[in-house]
Amino acid sequence: MNPFRHLTFTRLLTIPAAALLVAALTLPALAQTKAADPKAATPKAVIAEPNKDAGTVPKGEVIKQSFLVKNAGTADLLITDVKPACGCTVSEYDRVIKPGAEGKITLSIDTKSLAGGALSKTALVLFNDPTSPQATLNVQFYVKPFVETHPYGFFRIQALTGETVTSDMILTSDDPAFAPTKIEVPYKFLKATVTELPEKERVAGKGAKQYKLALSNTPEAPEGLLTGHVKLQTGVKQQPELELSLSGYIKPTLTITPGQVNFGNFDPKGEAVRRNIMVIDNVPQRPDFSVTKAETNVPGISAAVVPVDKGRVRVDLVVDEKIKKGVFEGELKIRTTDKAKGDVRIPIRGVIL
Repeated sequence: MNPFRHLTFTRLLTIPAAALLVAALTLPALAQTKAADPKAATPKAVIAEPNKDAGTVPKGEVIKQSFLVKNAGTADLLITDVKPACGCTVSEYDRVIKPGAEGKITLSIDTKSLAGGALSKTALVLFNDPTSPQATLNVQFYVKPFVETHPYGFFRIQALTGETVTSDMILTSDDPAFAPTKIEVPYKFLKATVTELPEKERVAGKGAKQYKLALSNTPEAPEGLLTGHVKLQTGVKQQPELELSLSGYIKPTLTITPGQVNFGNFDPKGEAVRRNIMVIDNVPQRPDFSVTKAETNVPGISAAVVPVDKGRVRVDLVVDEKIKKGVFEGELKIRTTDKAKGDVRIPIRGVIL
């Protein structure tokens, strides 16, 4: 019953405002707000099979597994994102699923970079379902390398300039068609050879067919990092191509710092102006390394060789105070007993005020 039913308009005007406020807060009929409609349309995600078993797959194959998502609600179901937990996994999915309809989420897993054995990969799915806003999909599988590598599945080459280094591995397989051919290397200065292993060198308990794959650099290999992949055809139907990682570094036999000398602008009178260059021998096992001579082609700038310790030599540049004013550009020539860097030239420049 409405408590204001028998109040006249005049009497309402005479009731204090504070009293009206109290009545409004305490009377349930006035305080009650409109209840939410229990029949409001909402989406509802249902994944009948969130876990999949892809079985045994050859290493290098891409696994594709699809998951059905049903919208058991009364409003559009939105898949706002699918986040794989691994970089080897990518996803494709239907973004909108109508009420009563089914959509699909497909996970693709590249096994090329995965280790062999039992593995599983997951992905987090985000919905606009208010009761279940997220779900986890899981794919389990067993990666079988039809061609195995021993002891590692990668090459590593670390050499000095002019030096040849070889990194090798053994490839094994039970497939009678296994025969490594058509080897591709990432650099022209690398050479790969493959030979079938004799019985006495074979890895016990491994494949019936075994080969040694050797990777070498030539003496002409430039200084710097080595990265990339060695690819070869295996002859095995289930794993026709093998991709093996390469890492390493061609290190200079000598480190010379700095690579150039800038005197800047200066007045040679007064305190002597000096610069120095450090020559470091990176081949500690050789006892006979030395810097035999150092000279510049700039009149007024002399060079002196100063042994520091075993493997390190300093070259000091000193400016004569009587040097001619103006801009100078030239070079410092350092001669060493190193075969790869017997003659080193370093630019020098500056301005005499």
